[in-house]
Amino acid sequence: MTSERAPAAQPRASKAWAESRAFVRSWQGVALLSILLLATVLRVAWVAYAAREPQGLHDPSLYYFYGAHIADARGYRVPDFEEAAKLAPEEVRRLLEEDSKLLANRQPTAYYPVGYPAALGGVYSLVRHTPIPDNLVLATGYFQVFLSVATAAFAFFVGRRLFSPAVGLLAAFALAVWPNLVFHTSSFLTETLFNFLVMLALLVILSTSWQDRRLSISRLLVFGVVLGLSALVRPISLLFVPLLVVAWLGGGFGWRRAFGYAGLVAGVTAAVIAPWAIRNAVVMDAPIVISANLGDDLCIGHYPGATGHFGLPETCFAEAPYEGLDRATFEVRRNNDNIRRAIEYAVDHPTFELKILSRKAYYTWEHDHDGLWAAESYGEDPFLNSDARDGLWRLSDVFYYTMISLGALGLAGFVWPPLDARRVFFLLALLALAGVPLAFFGDARFHVPVLPLLAVAAAWVVVVTPLTLQRLGAPKEASVQAQRRQP
Repeated sequence: MTSERAPAAQPRASKAWAESRAFVRSWQGVALLSILLLATVLRVAWVAYAAREPQGLHDPSLYYFYGAHIADARGYRVPDFEEAAKLAPEEVRRLLEEDSKLLANRQPTAYYPVGYPAALGGVYSLVRHTPIPDNLVLATGYFQVFLSVATAAFAFFVGRRLFSPAVGLLAAFALAVWPNLVFHTSSFLTETLFNFLVMLALLVILSTSWQDRRLSISRLLVFGVVLGLSALVRPISLLFVPLLVVAWLGGGFGWRRAFGYAGLVAGVTAAVIAPWAIRNAVVMDAPIVISANLGDDLCIGHYPGATGHFGLPETCFAEAPYEGLDRATFEVRRNNDNIRRAIEYAVDHPTFELKILSRKAYYTWEHDHDGLWAAESYGEDPFLNSDARDGLWRLSDVFYYTMISLGALGLAGFVWPPLDARRVFFLLALLALAGVPLAFFGDARFHVPVLPLLAVAAAWVVVVTPLTLQRLGAPKEASVQAQRRQP
């Protein structure tokens, strides 16, 4: 059996290798490699300068703790004071000591999605069991350098497939020099990993033609695996499954094939998530599929006095009702209570809900220097002087405002004739990543996953605009030439 299959596999592998070599030697390959080298240099320089242990009781500190615990085979459990003290500076130690819920003697937790801490745990385990220097902070930074540079490469291939090589190269260049994405490489936050997985998923599903309304089973399987991994980082990507159904139906796949493909993707995605969901059902004694922070996030955006921004209102975070509960019971009950509170408030106050949407949108899109803010532990570790910080903030925001303006115009490119179902799906994915956070509250971090997709849209505008102007001017030029030829 093996000898019969080998001849067929060998030419296929040889052809792929030959195509890869030809691409690297082409002008596109040389340009892409130059862009990726620039992206790498910028990120390595930033990590070497800015990477440091996160301070204060914020998400980065907890991700750092959980990653280290997983690497040490301690499981996904809330760190106790003695363990946290080994990793945290004095400020974190004090805050941990004051937070009775956090010092739950290593009780199991499902509050945060496990994807990012698990990825850090894998990196830390590799560092600790190889000759690589045991510097977890730098290991995190260089791991995220790889993810961020690869994301730019994925954007090139997606842009080339959907539009043209020029669009792909411009999108990759934009991501290579995007200040906030560079800042994020030194921050212990989920965005860099999530962007990598989302763009990889899009590349897998969009890199083949949909014209014959057929996709290979292997492609759908790989897409489902990557989508499942991304959902374990941020569950918002699960929306891609129903959006694919919409795009496939609009592209003429037919009901049977569209739902059959989507069912296969959903099944593979569920299989990837299933081990974590089973773990939660066992150790948390509740059907928590991915995380137990949905209720808190909903409640922050839907309670009397909600501002549309992050906060810790007593309505959502009162401790008295949960005194004496173990960590698992506490997380499950507060999650369920806050989901109920948020839904009831939204249903009873529709006018307020409509008014606050604009505030949520404002806080989500107001600036693009959250990566730098996180690198300085939200003001608790200010390693930059005020002039340098203000300059970097302005640089990042000006670049961002320019790109999102071009990106907004570029959304037209995805419905520009001739209509392509792949472009429609890309547009729907972009709108989902941008719009779903408004169901919770506004925060600058929430727009970061949209940036790679907006880069493709912005690149399309830059490429198409001069061509369009040239075409519009061509008839006028022809008319003038015709008049000159008349006697």
